[in-house]
Amino acid sequence: MPPRAVLVATIAIASVTISFTRAGAQAIAPADSQATCSLSVVKSASCAPMTLQEKAAFYTDRTVSARTFLGTGFAAGVAQWKKTPSEWGSGLSGYERRYAAAFGGGFVRHTTEFGVGALLHEDPRFEPSTHDGFAARGADALHNTVFVRTDDGGHRLAWSRVVASIATGFAVNSWEPRRLHGTHHALVLSLAGMASYATGNLTREFTPDVKRYLFRKLHIHNRM
Repeated sequence: MPPRAVLVATIAIASVTISFTRAGAQAIAPADSQATCSLSVVKSASCAPMTLQEKAAFYTDRTVSARTFLGTGFAAGVAQWKKTPSEWGSGLSGYERRYAAAFGGGFVRHTTEFGVGALLHEDPRFEPSTHDGFAARGADALHNTVFVRTDDGGHRLAWSRVVASIATGFAVNSWEPRRLHGTHHALVLSLAGMASYATGNLTREFTPDVKRYLFRKLHIHNRM
């Protein structure tokens, strides 16, 4: 197995292992603790169930927002710099193909996640940890990668993310150069998709701490 596949598989397995361990702990928690609802890091500041229209707006923002276009441009630029895949060449035409591929992957991912999540009544909002300490909060972020809050306040396997990762992996593989076509490569891309959910959750969990640290340092520097 290629080194990249090993790395992606390791991250995915670690996420699943920690997530199921956390799920077992939640299963024996007191009933009152299950009723506790964390604030979601989204525009809506409560855990009230989202309407279908709100979920559609949530995913639309992730599909066609300025942030998405800039992120897609950056990803395409990195692929252009690495000349991946080499068949797409360089120059403007090569960048356009890489940009279209990256945007297409995001479009498939978000629309699939929205459709499956809406059908299964999943809540797509990020749920920050209520624990202290880097390890505990990191474990919660990985747990919330594999499990998701539902509209009725429960938690279950995040089928929308699983299906979206697989659909995106096979879709992206279908428009890559022919030499990359194959189930193995598509599954590697699918695992990379799940790993990206874990990375996103870890980033959302700890970004506020990084911002507070930088602000504190900057404030101290300005006062000197």
